[in-house]
Amino acid sequence: MRNMIIKRHNMASVLIVQALQKGPCGANQIAYTDLGSADKLSEQGLDLRNTANKTLPSWLLPKLTAHALKASSRSDAILFLPSTVCSSRVTSTRNSIFQQLAKDKKLNPNHWEVHQIEFKCCKDTKLDPQLQLQKAKAQHSMLTANLNRQGYREVKLHVILVGAMGTIYKD
Repeated sequence: MRNMIIKRHNMASVLIVQALQKGPCGANQIAYTDLGSADKLSEQGLDLRNTANKTLPSWLLPKLTAHALKASSRSDAILFLPSTVCSSRVTSTRNSIFQQLAKDKKLNPNHWEVHQIEFKCCKDTKLDPQLQLQKAKAQHSMLTANLNRQGYREVKLHVILVGAMGTIYKD
């Protein structure tokens, strides 16, 4: 049963990331995913060659030790958007802007917004969506705090709640 729930979660999360990749900013700005193995993601049509998977990239939180980075919670996806306007031009080079800046250690966090995306399945009852939203916020509170301490211009957690019958809840 647990494997079925994880598979459902990952499949829905992949659809969300695919939609984000098609947007004017998403294709170049997906920095991280925690949606399953790279092979399975590739089979489902996600091109995440330059995207960290399962382990947060060290450039994201350079002030953390390797142990603390590995122990940190991980959102289903993390997007980086420039604090100015996104380019509507999608390039074939994935993550080119910030990947190169991070590699060269020239990433100025104050110029970037970090958007954490967390997908949660919940029961279609009145209280469960609120409970899942609270759990997601608690689950990623330390990661959010660590990102804020890095000096990123803005750090947001976007929780997408979907009920068992397909209901999509809004905050």
